[in-house]
Amino acid sequence: MSANNFDHLLAASIERGGLDRQQIAQILNFKLFGNPTGFLHLRHLPIGEIPPTPASREALHKHDDSSERLLLQATVLLGEPVGYLQESGGAIVNNFFPQRGQSRAATSDSFDTELDLHTENAFHAIQPDYLLLLCLRQDPEAEAITYVASAERILARLSYEEQLFFLNEPYNFLSDYGPSEKNQRIDIDKHQTVLYGDPDAPFLRFDPQFMLAFSNRAQALLERLRAIAWSVVEPIRLCPGDLLIIDNRRTVHARSRFDARFDGSDRWIQRAFAICNPRFYAERLGKQHRVFGLVTEL
Repeated sequence: MSANNFDHLLAASIERGGLDRQQIAQILNFKLFGNPTGFLHLRHLPIGEIPPTPASREALHKHDDSSERLLLQATVLLGEPVGYLQESGGAIVNNFFPQRGQSRAATSDSFDTELDLHTENAFHAIQPDYLLLLCLRQDPEAEAITYVASAERILARLSYEEQLFFLNEPYNFLSDYGPSEKNQRIDIDKHQTVLYGDPDAPFLRFDPQFMLAFSNRAQALLERLRAIAWSVVEPIRLCPGDLLIIDNRRTVHARSRFDARFDGSDRWIQRAFAICNPRFYAERLGKQHRVFGLVTEL
């Protein structure tokens, strides 16, 4: 989609996105005050007419843009909608559905493998503040589960000494992005702590499949943190018209495996990202972007 066409769609989403006043208030309240779970789950939203689930990106033909307008309306209430070159070629609205070639891959297009708990783009200097998932179609057997664990509930199970360790101990966060695609493991020398920000209410970044510890103790505590996170997850089964908004700096999330039929009835999810401080990034990069490649430092 060209920039002009996207701007037209974005403007239409603001005026005719489909959210009612109560839902808009819920989103703004979540942005300003958060909640202990780190997510907001809205149900039974108007997503329009949904065609059969395509089997490939090339077969994706969707004429009713109700779901895109709804998703973007929610996104702009949270911040600036952005994309990443390595995510669906930089599309602002990403479409995910089972693809045969991705069956065993650790990507959102997979279906028969579990995606482990992680923060989205934990390695990226421009990490999304919010992740939005809109369900267009549930998988036929209703097997797919999205899991979310909040920093608040994870921290409640960490000792003061463990919290202090994660606030100070750097880990090497490997890049999931190559020059033009994702699902890589590239060392970009990105040394970061797991907890950061206000020590009394820290943010969390975590992706154990893409993290290297610098000591046996750091590795042991990383494994403990993963176990704690899984112990406090909340399971969410997304149904058609459900919108899940995840605070990406205060949670980790995962997805279970599920079966695919490739007959038009498969699970179909749309995703968007929001950042809250685009002008800061424009200042640091010297250029205003809506779609980012790999940025390692600011």
